Amino acid sequence: MKKTMFPFAAAALLIGSLTIGCGDNQPKEEPGTKEAAEESNDQKFKTDSSEKNAQFVVDAVEANATEIRLAELALQKSSDKEVKDIAKQLVTDHTAALNDLKVLAGNKSISIPTEDPEKAKEKVKDLSEKKPADFNKAWTDQLMEKHMKTISDYERALNELSDQDIKNWINTVLPKIRAHHDKLMALNSKLKK
Repeated sequence: MKKTMFPFAAAALLIGSLTIGCGDNQPKEEPGTKEAAEESNDQKFKTDSSEKNAQFVVDAVEANATEIRLAELALQKSSDKEVKDIAKQLVTDHTAALNDLKVLAGNKSISIPTEDPEKAKEKVKDLSEKKPADFNKAWTDQLMEKHMKTISDYERALNELSDQDIKNWINTVLPKIRAHHDKLMALNSKLKK
Protein backbone atom coordinates (compact mmCIF):
# COMPACT_ATOMS: atom_id res chain seq x y z
CA MET A 1 0.00 0.00 0.00
CA LYS A 2 2.82 2.42 0.83
CA LYS A 3 4.37 1.92 -2.62
CA THR A 4 1.23 2.97 -4.46
CA MET A 5 0.51 5.90 -2.18
CA PHE A 6 3.99 7.44 -2.45
CA PRO A 7 3.73 8.84 -6.00
CA PHE A 8 0.34 10.38 -5.26
CA ALA A 9 1.53 11.89 -1.99
CA ALA A 10 4.60 13.28 -3.76
CA ALA A 11 2.37 14.63 -6.51
CA ALA A 12 0.14 16.38 -4.00
CA LEU A 13 3.16 18.04 -2.45
CA LEU A 14 4.54 18.89 -5.87
CA ILE A 15 1.50 20.79 -7.05
CA GLY A 16 0.92 22.23 -3.59
CA SER A 17 -1.33 25.11 -2.77
CA LEU A 18 1.22 27.80 -2.01
CA THR A 19 3.67 29.77 -4.14
CA ILE A 20 5.82 32.78 -3.52
CA GLY A 21 4.07 35.96 -4.56
CA CYS A 22 4.91 39.54 -5.49
CA GLY A 23 8.50 39.46 -4.30
CA ASP A 24 7.47 39.71 -0.64
CA ASN A 25 8.80 36.19 0.02
CA GLN A 26 5.66 35.35 1.94
CA PRO A 27 3.52 32.39 0.87
CA LYS A 28 0.52 33.54 -1.09
CA GLU A 29 -2.59 31.46 -1.72
CA GLU A 30 -2.96 30.83 -5.44
CA PRO A 31 -5.98 29.92 -7.53
CA GLY A 32 -6.73 26.20 -7.71
CA THR A 33 -7.89 25.61 -11.26
CA LYS A 34 -6.31 26.64 -14.53
CA GLU A 35 -9.32 28.85 -15.23
CA ALA A 36 -8.95 30.63 -11.87
CA ALA A 37 -5.24 31.22 -12.55
CA GLU A 38 -6.04 32.61 -16.01
CA GLU A 39 -8.69 34.93 -14.57
CA SER A 40 -6.28 36.15 -11.90
CA ASN A 41 -3.61 36.82 -14.54
CA ASP A 42 -6.09 38.65 -16.78
CA GLN A 43 -6.71 41.06 -13.92
CA LYS A 44 -2.98 41.58 -13.25
CA PHE A 45 -1.50 41.80 -16.73
CA LYS A 46 -2.85 44.42 -19.09
CA THR A 47 -0.62 44.18 -22.17
CA ASP A 48 -0.86 41.48 -24.84
CA SER A 49 2.80 40.68 -24.28
CA SER A 50 2.53 40.18 -20.52
CA GLU A 51 -0.72 38.20 -20.91
CA LYS A 52 0.99 35.88 -23.45
CA ASN A 53 3.91 35.33 -21.06
CA ALA A 54 1.54 34.51 -18.18
CA GLN A 55 -0.58 32.19 -20.34
CA PHE A 56 2.50 30.28 -21.45
CA VAL A 57 3.52 29.73 -17.82
CA VAL A 58 0.02 28.54 -16.87
CA ASP A 59 -0.03 26.11 -19.83
CA ALA A 60 3.50 24.88 -19.08
CA VAL A 61 2.62 24.21 -15.43
CA GLU A 62 -0.40 22.20 -16.54
CA ALA A 63 1.61 20.26 -19.15
CA ASN A 64 4.40 19.37 -16.72
CA ALA A 65 1.92 18.30 -14.02
CA THR A 66 0.18 16.08 -16.58
CA GLU A 67 3.49 14.49 -17.63
CA ILE A 68 4.27 13.70 -14.00
CA ARG A 69 0.87 12.07 -13.41
CA LEU A 70 1.17 9.95 -16.55
CA ALA A 71 4.71 8.89 -15.66
CA GLU A 72 3.64 7.95 -12.12
CA LEU A 73 0.87 5.84 -13.60
CA ALA A 74 3.37 3.93 -15.76
CA LEU A 75 5.53 3.29 -12.70
CA GLN A 76 2.53 1.69 -11.01
CA LYS A 77 0.87 -0.10 -13.90
CA SER A 78 3.61 -1.23 -16.27
CA SER A 79 5.81 -4.26 -15.77
CA ASP A 80 8.10 -3.35 -18.70
CA LYS A 81 11.56 -2.26 -17.49
CA GLU A 82 12.10 0.22 -20.34
CA VAL A 83 8.72 1.87 -19.78
CA LYS A 84 9.48 2.17 -16.06
CA ASP A 85 12.96 3.60 -16.77
CA ILE A 86 11.56 6.27 -19.08
CA ALA A 87 8.74 6.99 -16.61
CA LYS A 88 11.28 7.53 -13.79
CA GLN A 89 13.23 9.93 -16.01
CA LEU A 90 10.02 11.81 -16.86
CA VAL A 91 9.12 12.19 -13.19
CA THR A 92 12.60 13.48 -12.36
CA ASP A 93 12.92 15.90 -15.27
CA HIS A 94 9.36 17.24 -15.25
CA THR A 95 9.40 17.68 -11.47
CA ALA A 96 12.57 19.77 -11.75
CA ALA A 97 11.10 21.77 -14.65
CA LEU A 98 7.86 22.34 -12.74
CA ASN A 99 9.68 23.45 -9.59
CA ASP A 100 11.79 25.92 -11.59
CA LEU A 101 8.66 27.18 -13.32
CA LYS A 102 6.92 27.71 -9.99
CA VAL A 103 9.82 29.87 -8.78
CA LEU A 104 9.77 31.82 -12.05
CA ALA A 105 6.01 32.35 -11.77
CA GLY A 106 6.36 33.53 -8.17
CA ASN A 107 9.09 36.00 -9.11
CA LYS A 108 6.87 37.45 -11.84
CA SER A 109 3.62 37.38 -9.82
CA ILE A 110 2.04 34.98 -12.33
CA SER A 111 -0.82 32.96 -10.87
CA ILE A 112 -0.55 29.26 -11.65
CA PRO A 113 -2.96 26.37 -11.21
CA THR A 114 -2.44 24.34 -8.06
CA GLU A 115 -4.95 21.55 -8.71
CA ASP A 116 -4.34 18.55 -10.92
CA PRO A 117 -5.40 19.43 -14.46
CA GLU A 118 -8.66 17.89 -15.64
CA LYS A 119 -6.82 16.67 -18.75
CA ALA A 120 -4.40 14.74 -16.55
CA LYS A 121 -7.23 13.15 -14.59
CA GLU A 122 -8.98 12.09 -17.80
CA LYS A 123 -5.81 10.68 -19.40
CA VAL A 124 -4.86 8.79 -16.24
CA LYS A 125 -8.36 7.35 -15.99
CA ASP A 126 -8.35 6.31 -19.65
CA LEU A 127 -4.94 4.66 -19.43
CA SER A 128 -5.76 3.03 -16.08
CA GLU A 129 -8.60 1.17 -17.75
CA LYS A 130 -6.30 -0.35 -20.41
CA LYS A 131 -5.55 -4.05 -20.18
CA PRO A 132 -1.97 -4.74 -19.11
CA ALA A 133 -1.16 -6.04 -22.60
CA ASP A 134 -2.34 -2.76 -24.17
CA PHE A 135 -1.11 -0.30 -21.56
CA ASN A 136 2.55 0.12 -22.62
CA LYS A 137 1.73 0.85 -26.26
CA ALA A 138 -1.13 3.23 -25.39
CA TRP A 139 1.00 5.02 -22.79
CA THR A 140 3.95 5.39 -25.16
CA ASP A 141 1.72 6.65 -27.98
CA GLN A 142 0.14 9.25 -25.71
CA LEU A 143 3.46 10.44 -24.27
CA MET A 144 5.07 10.65 -27.73
CA GLU A 145 2.18 12.79 -28.98
CA LYS A 146 2.30 14.96 -25.86
CA HIS A 147 6.05 15.55 -26.19
CA MET A 148 5.71 16.39 -29.88
CA LYS A 149 3.07 19.01 -29.05
CA THR A 150 5.21 20.42 -26.23
CA ILE A 151 8.25 20.74 -28.50
CA SER A 152 6.15 22.58 -31.08
CA ASP A 153 4.55 24.87 -28.46
CA TYR A 154 7.89 25.71 -26.84
CA GLU A 155 9.63 26.42 -30.16
CA ARG A 156 6.78 28.75 -31.14
CA ALA A 157 6.91 30.43 -27.72
CA LEU A 158 10.59 31.23 -28.17
CA ASN A 159 9.58 33.42 -31.13
CA GLU A 160 6.43 34.89 -29.61
CA LEU A 161 7.20 35.60 -25.96
CA SER A 162 8.85 38.79 -24.74
CA ASP A 163 10.08 37.64 -21.32
CA GLN A 164 13.74 36.58 -21.43
CA ASP A 165 13.54 34.60 -18.18
CA ILE A 166 10.75 32.45 -19.59
CA LYS A 167 12.71 31.99 -22.82
CA ASN A 168 15.75 30.92 -20.77
CA TRP A 169 13.58 28.35 -18.96
CA ILE A 170 12.35 27.02 -22.32
CA ASN A 171 15.92 26.77 -23.63
CA THR A 172 16.88 24.81 -20.52
CA VAL A 173 14.05 22.26 -20.70
CA LEU A 174 13.64 21.89 -24.47
CA PRO A 175 16.69 19.60 -24.96
CA LYS A 176 15.35 17.26 -22.24
CA ILE A 177 11.91 17.18 -23.83
CA ARG A 178 13.46 16.33 -27.20
CA ALA A 179 15.51 13.56 -25.55
CA HIS A 180 12.33 12.19 -23.92
CA HIS A 181 10.61 12.19 -27.29
CA ASP A 182 13.50 10.31 -28.92
CA LYS A 183 13.46 7.65 -26.18
CA LEU A 184 9.69 7.30 -26.45
CA MET A 185 9.91 6.89 -30.25
CA ALA A 186 12.56 4.19 -29.91
CA LEU A 187 10.50 2.37 -27.29
CA ASN A 188 7.37 2.71 -29.39
CA SER A 189 9.15 1.04 -32.32
CA LYS A 190 10.11 -1.90 -30.08
CA LEU A 191 6.57 -2.25 -28.74
CA LYS A 192 5.14 -2.44 -32.28
CA LYS A 193 7.14 -5.62 -33.02
